[in-house]
Amino acid sequence: MTVAASPAKERVVRPKRPRHLSEAMRCETAFRLILSECLEEVATNHEAMSSGDSAALHQTRIALTRLKAAIAFYGPMVADTEWTRLKSELRWLSAHLGATRDLDVAIENSKGLPEEGMLQTARTDAFEALKEALQSDRYWRWFDGMWDWVGSGPWTTRQDPRAAQRRAVPVAVFHARRLARWHGKLCQKSRGLQGMGKNKRHRVRLASKRLRYAIEFSQGGLPPDEYASWRIILKHLRKGQQLLGELNDDEVRRGLLESVDAPAQRAHERKARHQRVHERKRKSRLLRHAAAVYRKISD
Repeated sequence: MTVAASPAKERVVRPKRPRHLSEAMRCETAFRLILSECLEEVATNHEAMSSGDSAALHQTRIALTRLKAAIAFYGPMVADTEWTRLKSELRWLSAHLGATRDLDVAIENSKGLPEEGMLQTARTDAFEALKEALQSDRYWRWFDGMWDWVGSGPWTTRQDPRAAQRRAVPVAVFHARRLARWHGKLCQKSRGLQGMGKNKRHRVRLASKRLRYAIEFSQGGLPPDEYASWRIILKHLRKGQQLLGELNDDEVRRGLLESVDAPAQRAHERKARHQRVHERKRKSRLLRHAAAVYRKISD
């Protein structure tokens, strides 16, 4: 495939369609529908993202995070050697997307401040690298490979009884069992949130995001009364994710300032004492509110 042919391939990508899960649907069918929706979202935003649109970039990152969450959710059914290869390529793509998105968020949180200009310059460089990646044969091989894997990857043809059984399990049965397991793991991880270091807190945030998307995937696949209880947890997850996201954005911004301009960072460290106190109070407040939210999720 040549780079010149790639845009034409994007224009004829599969049409976007609604996704409908049902309780009796086989897991393999549900997985294909969920992954197709994620890939269609990536295709829909590709042109705008390649033109520098920050909203399209954000939506693409969400679509890919949802894609990874779905694959993890159905992990025992879909794990195969082809996904291992595609996952490695996805890490390459995600690194480019993340570098640019982190700068977008940092710029938004630095409006009117001296460091805004430095961050804008860094964003220009990061976007040029992202644009080159999005226009490369490597990207299009990954994208086409994902479609092929979803439709006819090795996981679809394994004939051992256990693999065939996993593909045939009704959505209502599998999702109920899997959601309960993920919820239990998150409850364990989120204990002692206020005293956690940033790495453990980051893992709680990622687990929250995955459970949130898994619950959203399950709509229509669980009985209405059962899904109603998950909807309550979903509301708390969104709030918890927002609070932990704000903490993460603050930490990422500090790291970016260190990387783009060390002298500016030293000046940043010489801020007035009341400003440093304000930052510590903000972190404490966000953590306190987040801990309260996760207690509700665990109840």
